[in-house]
Amino acid sequence: MTAPRIDVVVPTHRPGPWLAPCIQSVLESRGIDPRVVVIDDLPGDPDVSRFVGDLEDVFLIVPKANLGFAAAVNRGLATGDAPFVLVLNQDARLEPDALARLYAGIASDATLASVGGKVLHQAGPDSLPDGTIDSAGIEFRRGRRSVDIGQGESDAGQFEGWREVFGVCAAVALYRRSALEEVAEDGQVMDETFYMHKEDVDLAWRLRRAGYRAAVDGAAIAYHARGTRRVADDAFGHGVWGSISTLIAAERAKGARIRRLAWRNHMRMLIKNESARGLARSMPWILMQQVGYVAVGMLLDPLGTVIERVRFLRDFPGLIARRIRGGAPVDLPAWLP
Repeated sequence: MTAPRIDVVVPTHRPGPWLAPCIQSVLESRGIDPRVVVIDDLPGDPDVSRFVGDLEDVFLIVPKANLGFAAAVNRGLATGDAPFVLVLNQDARLEPDALARLYAGIASDATLASVGGKVLHQAGPDSLPDGTIDSAGIEFRRGRRSVDIGQGESDAGQFEGWREVFGVCAAVALYRRSALEEVAEDGQVMDETFYMHKEDVDLAWRLRRAGYRAAVDGAAIAYHARGTRRVADDAFGHGVWGSISTLIAAERAKGARIRRLAWRNHMRMLIKNESARGLARSMPWILMQQVGYVAVGMLLDPLGTVIERVRFLRDFPGLIARRIRGGAPVDLPAWLP
């Protein structure tokens, strides 16, 4: 029996020692015939070209300039034609049976546009996984903050089996190509105006609007370092001061540039995808969250916080014009825990 062909897209930007275990884990996947495309998003990185050069079924794309994660993924997607495509972060790796398990799940259910595994945290390629969860899918809080399910929790088998989720984290995500092509906006599967951060949540939302589902297989194990440290989500529920101090710590850990991108892309995602009914029902929580982000932003980065809000107001008319171009609104409260 011929192994199914899967395109694998790996955007890179200074991957360091992670690139070898990342690519090797794909090539060592059992029961799958992978075709790997590496996008060097630091064009001319000698370490990337040196490693990729001698590998069979691994192809290198070198753009003329830095693209950002979203555009790099789009470039990689455009080079293949396999019915299913894996998007894989440069600092992630797969267990040998993970990709075959994900393929078996998505190929057997035409309503699934994306599937992911249980992604565990591993700080570096030479260190052991620490037993905590990085992502078991994506869900939302009432203020429309998207979170990785289980992130920061100790893995005690709480996310076993197949589970439907709102969407999957693009650190390790297997997509149905036809669904991606269906929801592409102006030829872009991932919205390139996001540059990086939350582009996978926006894509998950558009796939939901098109009528597709997403799921996670808790037995398909992968590992991810994650460049931005996050805290366990339940830490936000430990009293008012505990929530505030946790928010400050979480925002400080992101760094100024990522913090600005995260807020901007969060707002872009809401305006593009959220229904008027959903906004109205959750407005108190949305406003409370935004007040919190403004307060923390003024504490950590006052000038950048003001500049990003002014830029958002400037871009607002164009975002409204792009609002829910296709598909039906999604009742997001159904995906609140």
